[in-house]
Formats: sequence, structure tokens, C-alpha cells
Amino acid sequence: MTTFLILLGVVLASWTWEAVRHRRALAAVPIRIHVNGSRGKSSVTRLIAAGLRESGLPTVAKTTGTAARFIHTDGAEEPILRLGPPNIVEQVGILDRARREKAAAIVIECMAVRPDLQKISEEKILRSTIGVITNVRADHLDVMGPTTRDAAVAISSTLPRRGLAFVGQTDHLDVLEREANRRGSSLRCGRPESVPPGAMDSFGYLEHEENVAVALEVTRSLRIPDDVALRGMHRVTPDPGACTRTKFVVGGRLLEFFNIFAANDVESTLSIWDRVGLGARGDCPSIALLNLRGDRIDRSLQFADVLESHLVADYYVVVGDLTSSVLRRFESKVPAGRFFAPGRASASAVLDLLSTLGHLDGVPGGRAPHGEGGAEPPSRIQARIGGIGNIGGLGHEIVHEVTRSGAVLC
Repeated sequence: MTTFLILLGVVLASWTWEAVRHRRALAAVPIRIHVNGSRGKSSVTRLIAAGLRESGLPTVAKTTGTAARFIHTDGAEEPILRLGPPNIVEQVGILDRARREKAAAIVIECMAVRPDLQKISEEKILRSTIGVITNVRADHLDVMGPTTRDAAVAISSTLPRRGLAFVGQTDHLDVLEREANRRGSSLRCGRPESVPPGAMDSFGYLEHEENVAVALEVTRSLRIPDDVALRGMHRVTPDPGACTRTKFVVGGRLLEFFNIFAANDVESTLSIWDRVGLGARGDCPSIALLNLRGDRIDRSLQFADVLESHLVADYYVVVGDLTSSVLRRFESKVPAGRFFAPGRASASAVLDLLSTLGHLDGVPGGRAPHGEGGAEPPSRIQARIGGIGNIGGLGHEIVHEVTRSGAVLC
């Protein structure tokens, strides 16, 4: 009994200390910005933090995205190391790190998907003064759905109480407005037309105007001039999931690869696909390389339904986990000879297949990656490939193979 009481006392003392430390962190960091939404959370988190830092406000940020990062007040960043699966409790430690760095502001990406955990993240951990919702799209509907309106209700649980709320262009704005009003917060919309002319031209990577619009609304609310905020945003380090473009040689052919895997919902993918010109009929074939997950059958079917009509390409190659129902849906959409499903093939086998599609120069196969093998690499791009769907598993392996020779941002 004595041992039990001692252990109980230790546990209670630990809980009490953690609660005190958390209250101290909340008091020490007066500007707390919680970024949620379906897509673009990592990018918007980085943009807002960069704009705040440029104004001289000591600001830290934390992204979850493709690779979680902690961004210090000087803009330097480091990966978030985890001993187990992601857990929202790590946000408590992040907030305390902001206190120890004497930050006046923290911009933190919501890492919860389940509606109950989103609510806990806001109301028990961050207690934000400014809430940001980038958009509401058909993503994670297996958890937040079944409809996007249900997702809007779930996402709205991270809006602050008696604070400021900002949202990008999205459907179900009425849901977000109603919840903001219920919490005593004012809601403002960031619209692309509010971005100053020419502001997008100075980004060194593919950034979305909607992301910049909502980030600017936040910096404006803190009385930061647009020219100052944009100067910081233009220098931002893009998220590891940002669209990249790589030229590489396989089988004696020069191919151009766009890594769009991180935009894993259909709407975001289509936006980037068209923006980088993959949907336009050009002088070389375009190839849609879809990496699919077996546990996301609904999303796989969504991609199948937009082939040929919205996701336009000369060839479609589907890899990853394919159920028979998904495979049949894809085969019903694309004529024979333009659809290939090697399934769980190796990354090198997939690249070899890509090198044979739309072969223009008559050079037979035979792998010579990255210009190796003695021959001079061709100077003309002979196929353009967009990697879409999901980065997991084979997607990572394909990107690693493709980018060994280096990548440039879109």
C-alpha cells in the first residue's frame, strides 16, 4: 500500500507540474495561431510565420505535413523526431519550446484528423488567439465524413473562442461562420483578388494564390504591411511536400518528372496538374503516374472518375495497392494501350515502363539512369510525368530514384 501511495503521489505531482508548465507557456506566448484545413496547412503555416518574422516579431512554427518540422525564431528548422506514432500531446512540448525561445508568436499546424482530437488540440492544448482554416475538401472523409459538410463541422472545432478567425476560399462557409459566431470570434475570408499584383511572381516554387491570400489576412490583422509580410514569404523555405520538377534519363530518354504526390486529394491534384501544364497536349506525351493506397479505396475511385475528363494525360500508370474493383473502374475509363497497372512493382521497374511509353526516337529499352552508361543524354524532353495519388510506400521509392540527380522547385 505504501508503494502504491508513493507511485500515486509521483504521478499526481508530475501531472501538476505539466499543467503548471503548460499554463506558463500559454501565458508567455500571447499570439497563438492554429492552422487547420484539408489542404495547404503546412504551406500556410510557413507563410504566416515568415511574414511575422520579417516584421521583427519573434515567431516559431511547427508543421506536420510530409515531414514534420520545428522552425525557430531565426527561421532555421529541424525535423520532429518521434519514438512512436504521431500524438497530439507533442503540441504541448512544442508550445513550451516556444516559451523557452522567448517567442511572442507561434504558428502551429493542426496534426489531428479525428474530430474529437481536433477539438482537444484547440480547447485543451493551444487555446489559439487566431484560427486559420485553409479550405474544406473531400479528404479524410472516412474519419470526418461522410460528406464535406461533415468535414467542415469537424474542422471548425479548432476555431478560437473570442479571437480572430480566417478562412480561405472554400465551400460550406456558412458552417464555419456559424461556429465562429458561436465561439464569439469574427471570421474573415482571404480571397485571391486581395493579393497585390505581381506578388506571386517572386516565389521560387509553386505556391497557391489562395494560400498567400489567407496568410496575408492574418498578417494584416497584426498590422504588418503587405510589402513587409510578402518579403518574408518570398524567402520562405517550402515544405518538403512542395511540388518539385526533375529531369532525368532512363533507357536513353530524357524524362521530366513532377512530384505532386503530396497533393493527395483530387481537387488539389487537378489544380496543380493544370497549373504546371501537364493537361495540355504538347510536343511530348504526358503520363499520369498514380500511386494508390489499399486503405483509401474511395479516394482511388475518385481519381478513376476524373481520368480523361479532368485529369487529362496520354498514358495512365497505376501502382501500389489495387483492389479488383478499383482496377476495373480504371480500365473502364481509359482505352487499352494507354492504361498500365504494374501494381506493386519496384521503383526501377516502374521507371523502365515509363521510359517506353510514347517512344519517339526508336531507341530500344535498357536502363541508363541519370545519364550513366556512356552515352550523352538527349537534350529534348521526351515525356512529362506527374506523380500523384500518395507519397507513401512506392511513392517514396520512386521519388528517391528520380531525384538522385537533383530536383528544382516547380
